[in-house]
Amino acid sequence: MEKLNPQQVAILYRHLDQNGTDDALIEELLDHLACEVEHFMWIGLSFEMALEKVRLEANAKAVSHLRDVYKIELTMTDEQLRQASLDDIVFEFRNKAYGAYDLRQEYRKSLRTALVLSLGLSMMLVALLSVFSNRNWSYMSVWGAMWMLGLVAVAYAAGTWFHQRIQHKYRMAE
Repeated sequence: MEKLNPQQVAILYRHLDQNGTDDALIEELLDHLACEVEHFMWIGLSFEMALEKVRLEANAKAVSHLRDVYKIELTMTDEQLRQASLDDIVFEFRNKAYGAYDLRQEYRKSLRTALVLSLGLSMMLVALLSVFSNRNWSYMSVWGAMWMLGLVAVAYAAGTWFHQRIQHKYRMAE
């Protein structure tokens, strides 16, 4: 595949600049257009023909639309930038369109709930197995305390899950 020389890349840069491309977008679009031109040259078109084909796609209207989308979708306020982690910034922008960012924010809570539920069920199972093997039950024994602690953990996990479900339902309704 033939690579573009610096003069050809400069022509693409001027085209984007003349169409009013934002400084934040120009490098990404330049890379994309260069790849498109290289592809057209690879399939047999001359640089001039490939450039004309790309110019038809990357006209002022398309660049203006991308700039507007960038300003609406991919900008954060100063307050949001101060509070956001790198993951928040990357995932919010990449997944905002289909809601995955909101789901990703719940991972830690979901993982904690699953861990507490697993521990609670395990403690209840161990206590239950102990009762069946000894055929003796007392809430004041170690196994009774383990049963109660497991029951509390399962109740906490169920309550947390229900609370998250309600929050998610209302968040999606907005």
